[in-house]
Amino acid sequence: MLNGLEDVTVFTSAIEHPSVIEGRHDAKRIPVDGNGVIDLGALEMMLKEVSDAGQKVLVSVMLANNETGVIQPVAKVGLLAREYGAKVHCDAVQALGRMPVDMGRLLVDMVSISAHKIGGPKGIGALAIAPGVMLVPQIRGGGQEKYRRGGTENVPGIAGFDAAARRAEAEMANMTKVAEMRDRLETELASEAPELLIAGKGTERLVNTSCLILPGMPGETQVMALDLAGVAISSGSACSSGKVRESHVLKEMGVSDAGSAIRVSLGLETTDEDIDTFIRVWSRMRGNAARKKARHAA
Repeated sequence: MLNGLEDVTVFTSAIEHPSVIEGRHDAKRIPVDGNGVIDLGALEMMLKEVSDAGQKVLVSVMLANNETGVIQPVAKVGLLAREYGAKVHCDAVQALGRMPVDMGRLLVDMVSISAHKIGGPKGIGALAIAPGVMLVPQIRGGGQEKYRRGGTENVPGIAGFDAAARRAEAEMANMTKVAEMRDRLETELASEAPELLIAGKGTERLVNTSCLILPGMPGETQVMALDLAGVAISSGSACSSGKVRESHVLKEMGVSDAGSAIRVSLGLETTDEDIDTFIRVWSRMRGNAARKKARHAA
């Protein structure tokens, strides 16, 4: 049983979503490598240290990163956690609808998901809990909620989540086309701009996500230039909109020009024409910036 979290040591990867990182300021951070993949060796050392001290441990590792799309070896994390008697929570919000999410295969105790990432209503999510895992409620309620929370169910939200989840499962096979478009976008941009960096390029990523780093050109400048041309992208997590600051994810990966990153997200509605438009607009933006820099240098 996890009694609150006051008596539990919490480990999170250094690249978790802000909603997880900010949830526990004294959580110990698990480092990642240059591709943004969790360091399993470091995690094992951390688990061994607290296990020897007899502490309860909760490990929280996301299935896929929301900025880079990098997929984490969650099942290996689960194996390590079991060896040392720790519980594992997995934030699968970004992965839902884009790759299979199976608690049994992931070897985790809890998985959190949200409807808005799969076209469902905003404001509804779920925490799936494995059999035998007992949680102490933070807001106590009546028996209709199994004493886990107060309030009445959000029936429209739950129904909308159910419909969105069924549709996402049925459309999962179509993500192959999204992968092809994402790969073409990256290949064509890289052939034109040798200086372009693609975060997590050397490891497994979600098929719909591309984090592009154009050294020397601030991400916010790119966002504005592309927006004026009718292309909507972001310079990081959507949850950080309005905050001009470098990505903690890219900094933990050792990216020296993290402020020059943009995140491009594709979906089942994305077309080949959309990819052509992005490539054309992005190339023009890069060319204009290069010419402006040359004039200033002269």
